Amino acid sequence: MPDVLPPRDEARLELSSRARTLAEQAAALVPVAVDPKPGDLIAQAVQLQALARELLDAAVVAERERGLSTDQITEFAGSRHWGGVVLAWVQDGRRNRSGTPGPELAASLDEWVARQDPGTPRAVTDGLDAIRFPGTAQYETHQRARVAELHAALAAAAEERAEAWEELNALADPEDAGTDHPVNVRVVNACRNLAAVYGDLALAEPAFAHEYQGQAATFTSAADRFADHGPNA
Repeated sequence: MPDVLPPRDEARLELSSRARTLAEQAAALVPVAVDPKPGDLIAQAVQLQALARELLDAAVVAERERGLSTDQITEFAGSRHWGGVVLAWVQDGRRNRSGTPGPELAASLDEWVARQDPGTPRAVTDGLDAIRFPGTAQYETHQRARVAELHAALAAAAEERAEAWEELNALADPEDAGTDHPVNVRVVNACRNLAAVYGDLALAEPAFAHEYQGQAATFTSAADRFADHGPNA
């Protein structure tokens, strides 16, 4: 298998890896410590709660990669805004965040499952698309390369917008700056550029069109506000 697996596999490995971490941390809380420091038990439980939230985020991403719609995700996971979670995953390259190549991570998860449930030597690896459907990884590698330039353009546009925003915040008296102020014009152009790139991504990666279109609308609205009202928008 190649080091980078299909996004659906990478998302599932992300979920499996976070589930393992949560399970190991939870297991460490089972033994009864003699006279723990005040607050230790609560602190450990709070840490588990944070890990559980990360697990839920990973589950949302994995379901989104499997084709679950945003409305269905809200139905199952609640009304929290999940678009940012999905966009962060996409912007990270749709790869597991462990820092370990997919096949290597899968093998370590296989070993972990086998220790808990002997007789299941490849419980993770055998479920991956890259194993079940030969050629999937090569196809997805091509798809990643196809949109790589757009994601590079997105990163550049986001950096330009951040710099423009920093310059805007540095204005001595924003109330004296009108719509034609160079800093305001830079902000407007940066927001429109971001909106355009998100629009292009919605066409190039239709699986995430909902999230991309939402971002495009947000930055178009911001550009319009600053174009009409200046830095005090």
